[in-house]
Amino acid sequence: MKFKKILCLFLTVALVAIMLTACGKGSSNSGSASKSGDRTTVNIGLIMGPPSMGLGWFMNQVEQGKTYNNYKMTVDGTDYSKLAASLNDGTYDMITCPANVAAILYNNKDLQSGVKVISIDNTGLLYIITTDPSIKTLKDIKGKNLYAIDEGGTPEYTLKNILSKNKMQNQVNISFKSTPFEVLNLLEKEKNSVAMLPQPFVEVAKTMVPGLRVPIDLTREWNKVEKNAETITAVTIVRTDFLKAHEQAVQEYLDMTKKSVDYTNSHVDQAAEWTDTYGTFMNPEIAKTAIPYCNIVCITGNEMREKLSGFLKIINAMDPEAVGGKLPDSAFYYIP
Repeated sequence: MKFKKILCLFLTVALVAIMLTACGKGSSNSGSASKSGDRTTVNIGLIMGPPSMGLGWFMNQVEQGKTYNNYKMTVDGTDYSKLAASLNDGTYDMITCPANVAAILYNNKDLQSGVKVISIDNTGLLYIITTDPSIKTLKDIKGKNLYAIDEGGTPEYTLKNILSKNKMQNQVNISFKSTPFEVLNLLEKEKNSVAMLPQPFVEVAKTMVPGLRVPIDLTREWNKVEKNAETITAVTIVRTDFLKAHEQAVQEYLDMTKKSVDYTNSHVDQAAEWTDTYGTFMNPEIAKTAIPYCNIVCITGNEMREKLSGFLKIINAMDPEAVGGKLPDSAFYYIP
């Protein structure tokens, strides 16, 4: 039911945008009549955190005028429902979002434009953190209250799959909160509290909560029970009408993103400074510590399709609503 609520939110915001568009607001400056090779402005909505922390080099190149197209990247908080609505109404041409939300949008035929996934941005980056000294392994969270974020997103289904494969379903009370900062406050206030958070918020928590430990890496736990599929966190999607009109701009975006991710992972100090410069994270010192654990990637083409389809297949088997009712077909994946 929670995914029906999410979809209702997407559609409600989108319908408002449609009415505004009908009253004279332009949908995008991309222009479907433009030729694919023409220079254009690309409006991109980004989630704060790992999906955008690897783009600092790219943003710097844009700032220096070193790209063929003009890329306007807006870090728009952590609310992926807002980003999805802004993609649908034409405010953004591309967005980052959780992997399964991309599938939901693709399967939602009521949207103004279809979408395609163009890259995987992060693989696993989830951890169990706690001030409870008794928790050392996954089995130790049985019977515990666990705070988490992103109900309906990839963290929920990653955790639930791990628990199920360890025969621990319904043995952990998961309490979802709206933001990482709400979880951090609870960790700070409640003795022996337990939470699941992604990087870099794990590193934030370490600075705030005395005695905090990170006993469980959920990516490792996933890999113990899933030999043929990686856990995928965030992806980038594009409106199909924009892709059709400006494929060269999407290809340049992917080329620049790959270079930016490579730079981020090999020049962590500078990349961390850029998270502050461009607002992709709130603290460069914490970013410097977190980047090596964020699994920032840019996986495209057939490798993307293989990895993402494997992950979505697992989620679909758990709850088809979590991917929009069915697995996306091959047209979901942009293969240059």
